[in-house]
Amino acid sequence: MRLAELSQRSGVPRSTIKFYLREKILPPGTPQARNQATYEPRHLERLALVTALREVAGLSLEVIARVTAELDRGWDGGDPVGEALLAIYRPPRRRRTDEEQAALDALRGEVRDFLHALDWTTDDERHYFAGELAETLLQVRRWLFPDYPVSALGPLAQVAWRLSEVEFANVPGGARVPVRARGDDVAEPTRRAIVGTVLFERVFAALRRCANSMRSIRLAGGLPVPPAP
Repeated sequence: MRLAELSQRSGVPRSTIKFYLREKILPPGTPQARNQATYEPRHLERLALVTALREVAGLSLEVIARVTAELDRGWDGGDPVGEALLAIYRPPRRRRTDEEQAALDALRGEVRDFLHALDWTTDDERHYFAGELAETLLQVRRWLFPDYPVSALGPLAQVAWRLSEVEFANVPGGARVPVRARGDDVAEPTRRAIVGTVLFERVFAALRRCANSMRSIRLAGGLPVPPAP
């Protein structure tokens, strides 16, 4: 298809598509003549991914460019879905004292060991999100529970794995990524994985807020508190 058809079918303006091409967010088309190229279904999938990342996940073009770069590297550079999630959820850099950095490094090591011991993790420690967890636990210890242990994450890790099972079971056609696929062969699975992560993260957060609110009301009113199943 030509650029005009690609724009019409994707719903993305031609000027935006040209920008994505210049920034290498969208792979180039196949040259046909001077200043002309044809595009394939994979370009539609990539545009659907980019649109979802902007409109659903609310990501900046800088982050989206990191995500699409991981797609182009494919499985030869690691897990493209995991790398894309790392690019999205990368903790912001903060200036710390040497003492604060030492505490964070030590906690990150504890968190990594905890996650590595779970029966559902692999040896790819890069995708443990230990840095994000350690950063958050530091805040938990600062503002809520000074002695909060890493081991207390155990029940939460079980819930997380169960939640992942439920989310992947709902994927139409099954949650499978082509083995050793690269580039836009994983664009659609990645779109589903990322959008699913973002949206169901919001769903779970809303349900959790609802549950905490109801528990607080029941405790304060002396009402019975049903046990968790």
